Amino acid sequence: MTDTAPLSACTLVRNRNAMLAAMLDGFARGTTWPAEVVVAHAGGEDPRAVIDPALPFDVRIIPLDVPDERIPYSTARNATAAAATSEAIVFMDADCIPAASCVAAFADALAAEDAVCIGDVRYLPPLDEVPADEAGLRAASRRHPAREEPPADGWVRSDRYELVWGLCLGLRRATFDRLGGFADGYHGYAGEDTDLAFTARAAGVPLLLVHGADVYHQHHDTFEPPLQQFRATLENARTFHRRWGWWPMGGWLDGFADLGLIERAGDDVVVLRDPTPEEVEAARQTIARPFREIGDDG
Repeated sequence: MTDTAPLSACTLVRNRNAMLAAMLDGFARGTTWPAEVVVAHAGGEDPRAVIDPALPFDVRIIPLDVPDERIPYSTARNATAAAATSEAIVFMDADCIPAASCVAAFADALAAEDAVCIGDVRYLPPLDEVPADEAGLRAASRRHPAREEPPADGWVRSDRYELVWGLCLGLRRATFDRLGGFADGYHGYAGEDTDLAFTARAAGVPLLLVHGADVYHQHHDTFEPPLQQFRATLENARTFHRRWGWWPMGGWLDGFADLGLIERAGDDVVVLRDPTPEEVEAARQTIARPFREIGDDG
């Protein structure tokens, strides 16, 4: 008999229903189930179409009013946290599949420690069919070399708060509320997760690397750098710099500069021009790409 942990998994989705289904299947295969999965529906296809009524945990949909094409990550994650009913919450992107040990590992760490908890991230290549078993997922995936490797057992402290990524992180609900949740000054993707991590660091909340709290990231097309959201990315980078005096998303900003789109000017970034439609399409990545040496972009 599989146990259920006092833990709510929180995610958001827009038009990635097949990936969401793979995530839910992963939770169902776990050695411990979450008490619930709370899904923010950020526009696009209805995720209820892929929710199996036989799942051994509750799946709740939180509809969002999305005014434009940018997914409101901070708003969506805060909405799922507000709707969650458990003492512990884990944020996970819909393109991630939890390892069988993931829920148990997060639940144990958060029961013992008031901390921000993260595990390992393993990336899957393009596949005709995603493996439906742990051994297949592990064999097909590779871990991000820029991330610290979790311990062989239990958890250890880290000071690498810049590598807290919203694709998978856990903390106590009371601590999340005390930190103010994800800052609403970020619009679209990137920056809001690192901001929460820096807020936790300033408040003295420790960061833990947790053995077994792993996820498998499903491959999908990306843009490198993210020219399709050029202005939104710059807006979020500036917001973060104003709040913390440090530039996040360094690899992406370097990519913009290499294309002649921006230049650094003291403590600011000056826009020289917007990318052309041809440049945006040329940035699309349909195959797995090498990892950067510095992985602060999530």
